[in-house]
Amino acid sequence: MCGIAGVVGRSPEALGPLPAMTAALRHRGPDDEGYLFADSRSGTASAYAGADTLPVLGLPRLPDAPPAGADLALGHRRLSIIDLGPGGHGPMRSPDGTLWVTYNGEIFNYRELRDELRALGHAFHTASDTEVLLAAYREWGEDSLSRFNGMWAFALYDAAARRLFCARDRFGVKPFHYHAGDGLFAFASEIKALLIHPAVRASPHEPTLRAFLVQGALHEGAETFYDGILSLPGGHHLAVDLRTGAHEVRRWYDLPAPSPVSADPAAFREIVTDAVRLRLRSDVDVGTCLSGGLDSSSIVALTARLRDRDGGGRHRSFSVLYPDDEGLDESAHVCAVVAATGVEGIRATPTSADLLADLPALVRHQDEPFPSAGVYSQWRVMALAREAGVPVLLDGQGADEVLAGYHYHYGPHLASVAAERGLAAALAEARRAHEVTRRPWSFFLGLLAYHAVPLPAGLRARAVARQATQGRVPPHLLAPDWSAEGRARTAERHRPRTRLRAELRAGILTTSLPPLLRYEDRNSMAFSVEARTPFLDYRLVERAQALPSADLIRGGWTKAILREAMRGIVPESVLWRRDKLGFATPEVRWLREIAPQVREWLGRESRLAPRLDASAFGTWLAGSDAELARRPGLWRLLSAELWLRHVESARAR
Repeated sequence: MCGIAGVVGRSPEALGPLPAMTAALRHRGPDDEGYLFADSRSGTASAYAGADTLPVLGLPRLPDAPPAGADLALGHRRLSIIDLGPGGHGPMRSPDGTLWVTYNGEIFNYRELRDELRALGHAFHTASDTEVLLAAYREWGEDSLSRFNGMWAFALYDAAARRLFCARDRFGVKPFHYHAGDGLFAFASEIKALLIHPAVRASPHEPTLRAFLVQGALHEGAETFYDGILSLPGGHHLAVDLRTGAHEVRRWYDLPAPSPVSADPAAFREIVTDAVRLRLRSDVDVGTCLSGGLDSSSIVALTARLRDRDGGGRHRSFSVLYPDDEGLDESAHVCAVVAATGVEGIRATPTSADLLADLPALVRHQDEPFPSAGVYSQWRVMALAREAGVPVLLDGQGADEVLAGYHYHYGPHLASVAAERGLAAALAEARRAHEVTRRPWSFFLGLLAYHAVPLPAGLRARAVARQATQGRVPPHLLAPDWSAEGRARTAERHRPRTRLRAELRAGILTTSLPPLLRYEDRNSMAFSVEARTPFLDYRLVERAQALPSADLIRGGWTKAILREAMRGIVPESVLWRRDKLGFATPEVRWLREIAPQVREWLGRESRLAPRLDASAFGTWLAGSDAELARRPGLWRLLSAELWLRHVESARAR
């Protein structure tokens, strides 16, 4: 895993900030650094070393100013995972020097691709997957992307074509942010690196912030929380014409139209197993996240089996637990998995004091606001891994979006059943879900009505406000002028859908998975840890999309195909868990315990104040600490406030 950055521009002032931008990403790649300055008009290109560059490479030190004539600069920070020596140094060049790439991620099937490319006449001099990427692009061009099984964001300079070709993996596991305007194109793995460049303004994108606070919107497209900074969506590539500076974004991957397949738990188990097997490829230690839920437990159990078969050695899992909080304690499930697999379990229980101490760093690394304290639990898991010296973790992220694991997925499923088999069949299905989850009968009736009946907008809004797991800020708290500016915007999140497949597609591409991947990437890379997501192997995702809804939710059970596939592998007590927690945290208790600091942050000096109705918010903020902690949307306000302070400090630089 790495941090990448680059600038296209025609002046030393445009390219000059590149080393500082790259330095802002050091946490993503502490093991090595490298730079490229190129003059695309003459075809000349020079590689340079920084303070952390491996001396054995013998590269000249980075000059104080960009070389004369340069119009492209690339920076690279390396976290060494595969080929730990100098062979993986970046930016990396092709043998003929006409292709250069700065690359973040892993191509997990690089060994198979390397064999295929060797048969086509390509020679390899390292064990790095980066060299495979370059050879694949040389052989197949843009079509090479469809051959990769992995996670990536890269920028490839094609000197012959005078083009910078940038691409992101199918589902956007690895980040790529960019700014374009006034003759400048700049990109980076993280927004904080872009903000180093004087031409990139640190300014909030007010519509996105407003939608986050009131509508519950997260990432639903290319826009970020910053004005003028965009995110290249997953499954897209971007090309910059170095002759003109113009750029074009195009989709290279979309979820294919499903061609229905029958449910075959054994075949599905093989796909999941192979996804894990590929993601165990590493020249450093690989551990696993373990929450005690079905997804992470499946990965831990399969990893243990694969390592036993291959003699893979030590296997450590990392968990954050809250044993003293009723309804949040997953200790018994974690212990069951540890006992069944023989994994070495490492655990922590964060406190509100820990949260308070870590919150400024967490906000700084995330770069954008986040809607709940659950992000902090994941932050602590990554910290545990780094403390243990484990730089790679396998995680269950994406399984809920791909396999219908959230309880809100019952809604479009029930609507689909009602449309296809009638209301009586939908009610019978709802009754089974009620029996399995033990959630109130009214919850399922409400979901059915929400997705199947054309309810008034106001009634829908009240239903979302009551049932959404992450509270929203009440609209009356916003300043009237600021609130009025955003009334025309409609968030995709919580839009009623009458087909489960449509809901899953939206979750994967826009409403759920993209922000979760951002949280995980920033949390893991803050500690120089690479997070890998087997459930986002494209073969698994496409297979799940082809399954009938009844194979995903069956007999009231979510993720039915995975439960059946993992029989005899995952402990029964975990396989048939009735509750659904995710990265649950004692958020209300924590907010109550840090309420004095929360009031101070949201008080007179609040950066949110111009956007809030002073009278209404003052009343809302009053009351006891316990009352404040339960206010809907409090965490969103707190997160946004600390983020705005981060923006302010970036602007001051």
